[in-house]
Amino acid sequence: MPKNRALLLILSLCSIGFLQAQTPKVVASNPASSILKKTVKQMVRLPDSYAKSQQKYPVLFFLQVTDEMLEEIAVLTQKLHKENGTPEMIVVGINVEDKLEREMGNAVYDKHLSYLEQELIPSIEKKYRCNGQRVLHGRSLSGSFTLYAMLSKPTLFNGYIAASKEWYDENNDFFTGLANKALQTPDKFKDRKIFLASLNGAYSNSNIPEVNENMTAFAKLLTSKSGNKIASKYQAFDDWGISPYPGFKEGLLFVAKK
Repeated sequence: MPKNRALLLILSLCSIGFLQAQTPKVVASNPASSILKKTVKQMVRLPDSYAKSQQKYPVLFFLQVTDEMLEEIAVLTQKLHKENGTPEMIVVGINVEDKLEREMGNAVYDKHLSYLEQELIPSIEKKYRCNGQRVLHGRSLSGSFTLYAMLSKPTLFNGYIAASKEWYDENNDFFTGLANKALQTPDKFKDRKIFLASLNGAYSNSNIPEVNENMTAFAKLLTSKSGNKIASKYQAFDDWGISPYPGFKEGLLFVAKK
């Protein structure tokens, strides 16, 4: 091989290696939780600029995801930053392999909320440069948990995205009752934002207009009952499109963009 071609090959390989070394990767771990009494898979993806700066970043906490899903979410988050002006974010995913269903007077929800508040958030903010701004995203059953988190611990996160959550009559009654009770002290909800998303016809629901009417009314209730301290939005989609993360783009634009 001629010397100049060999040199070009070496430089190319070095460049590839350098670019790979500079590309943020999902870092996964399985720490034990004393609250959940099990190991919890945690995944962290740093923003593209993290290694080259000393700035602090907001954190997006994404429930019930895999490594591959978290990487896709991080890429979408970076894309929204470049194209729409949302902040760069540290993306944290957890997968506790539990169904986040309400049981025994919300005991399951409360236990997972304690895990987020007392274990996960402190460990992330100790290890990484975080600015104290947090967004929680959940979909389906974890979407219901996300809404419960806002009404139960409103100061734990700044923004909430509850996507593709079930909203039958019992859900409407439960969350409306919880909201009416929680919003008796509206000051706790100052500057909170929540985005609610649903898919028309999800869960074989044959009464789409009523569901949309109830969820629209619920979003308005959050804003009016809080004295406009909560910014809330509900959006129904006819199709999620190619995205496996329902309402994520619209939700992040609503809760994170200044």
